[in-house]
Amino acid sequence: MRKFYSFILLLFSVGSGKVWATAQVPDILIYKGDTLDIYANPLEDLYTTTRPDFFGIQGYESTDCWRGYQAEWIIENNTLYLTNIYNCSHQENKVKANLEKLFGSKYVDGKVKADWFSGGIVSPQGKLVHYIHMGYNSIYENELELTFQKGKLVKEQWYHNYMSEGSVYSKDPDKLKQFLYSHIDWNKIPDLKQQQICMCVVFTTDGKGRLDSVSVAKGYNVQVDKEAARVAKMLPEWQVVYRRGKFEPWLWTIPIALSESIRKQYMKKTKLPKEAHIK
Repeated sequence: MRKFYSFILLLFSVGSGKVWATAQVPDILIYKGDTLDIYANPLEDLYTTTRPDFFGIQGYESTDCWRGYQAEWIIENNTLYLTNIYNCSHQENKVKANLEKLFGSKYVDGKVKADWFSGGIVSPQGKLVHYIHMGYNSIYENELELTFQKGKLVKEQWYHNYMSEGSVYSKDPDKLKQFLYSHIDWNKIPDLKQQQICMCVVFTTDGKGRLDSVSVAKGYNVQVDKEAARVAKMLPEWQVVYRRGKFEPWLWTIPIALSESIRKQYMKKTKLPKEAHIK
């Protein structure tokens, strides 16, 4: 079965990032009777400078398909073949490129041998572990990596990926919100009147989920930014991602909104001492 692709918490929206602005529609590969999505585009290795016009005026591009096409591949007799190039339309009536016109004598029996391609093709398998809204960065619980040498399959290897149980704060937006706002020293936050401050705390973690390298990417002023970073550092732990058995560092972000209504809700009330009675 095919799978289309961040762990986005809509509290304030907790995201993570690494380099394409949008998750991309993958090429597809038919292998051992299964149709797989793949994190690779072997055609890019063929057209390294200029690319012919695959579709003419019927071409179609979108933010989830910057390359302007989706290729279909098949492995037969341990050899990789190109079988189709479609435009990026999400409609059923996709436009197909004329492979015979594009490849001439290399087009044999409805396919083209990909003898220009050497490298790895990764197919994500199983459950989604961590969604990243960029390129092919999303992580699934398993990866099938196929290695090719001039179009010949020379190696097949499976990998297991997972995300640690981590902290409740990285899973539950309400608990994260409660923790952050309850630990802010509201005396350090100026009177906001009708204004709302929106800021963004950025951090990484170590392999055990402990926060480090905390900073404010989109701040307000030195005092408020410093307080936001201080509170974020107090988080006891965060989730961590393991890819192919190794800890994979990620840049995490937590947008934080501050307003007078939030202050009233979370600012701790200071009880004044009772007046002494004089006898």
